[in-house]
Amino acid sequence: MKRLAFALIIPLAILMNACSTDLDINGDRKEVTIVYGILDATSQYQYIKINRAFLGDGNALLFAQIPDSTLYPYLLNVKLQAFDNSNNMVEEYIADTVHIYKESDIFYDGYQPYYRFIIPTYYSTYNSDTAWLNYNYTYKIVITNPVTGNICESETPVIKNFTLEKPSPYSPTISFASDNTNSIDWKSATNGKRYEVKFIFTYYEIYTANQLDTIEKTNSWTIGTTTSNSTAGGENMVLNYNNQDFFYLLGARLEERPDVQRYPGKVKLILTIATDEMNTYIDVNQPSNSIIQEKPSYTNISNGVGLFASKYIRTQYYNLNVNSLDTLKYGRYTKNLNFNNYFPNFP
Repeated sequence: MKRLAFALIIPLAILMNACSTDLDINGDRKEVTIVYGILDATSQYQYIKINRAFLGDGNALLFAQIPDSTLYPYLLNVKLQAFDNSNNMVEEYIADTVHIYKESDIFYDGYQPYYRFIIPTYYSTYNSDTAWLNYNYTYKIVITNPVTGNICESETPVIKNFTLEKPSPYSPTISFASDNTNSIDWKSATNGKRYEVKFIFTYYEIYTANQLDTIEKTNSWTIGTTTSNSTAGGENMVLNYNNQDFFYLLGARLEERPDVQRYPGKVKLILTIATDEMNTYIDVNQPSNSIIQEKPSYTNISNGVGLFASKYIRTQYYNLNVNSLDTLKYGRYTKNLNFNNYFPNFP
């Protein structure tokens, strides 16, 4: 684990560009590989973003708009290796590359290369989740520059599935009908540290002018974030929420339109868990409340900078129960949104 004042590269370049001096502050270019990869245990596809640091004569903000300033002009050799508890390598994956479109205010817009690993077979299934990474293994990324010979490495554990206690994963429905405070209860996961919980409510709109056209929409409601005391697993974890906020947020965000009929769909509960390394990275990069704004960057990449960690995304699907459907149609926050409490052709 290293802490580097790496965030100062761009401001330093701007300050130095404003001075007149015979000293070449840039000197010989030194290779600095920047790696960002968050393995997702519930996905068959794993993506790694790899860039290089730059420092040149002129305006650093202009350099950032030039792809060659941050991208390697050739492919790197990128491997993902899995090790068992005896430190034996049991699996190895070779990355291919894909291009994904990204927009940016500072760096260039457009399709950017990502290194991708495809996991051929899943490890286990539990309720609606499929785990593609084995929580008994430690996963190591090895990045080799074929031109310079520079090698960057990092490793991460994988988060184990856990017990969701409330709302019950075996119940087909969920209720927001009462005015009471409710809660999400679960046991912490092995190798998990940071937990974020949210609901996503899917609903459908049909316009009177075109009743054959159905538009699917969603409303997201973040319940909160918490951390466990350790990564051993088995701790009692709780996040509280107010039931009526479900309807209040819909009333505040949706437009009242007499020409639109709305129909409820599923409520998806999403619990995203991050490893200790990712939690530390997020904490270090939180906005500072101090008058001293400068903070060191966090990295767990050997011979480079960035972050390599893992996460686990647990999802559960529910239907609104009868009382919640009635509140959605007649309640004080949503009564003017034209929600119908039943439509048999929708999932």
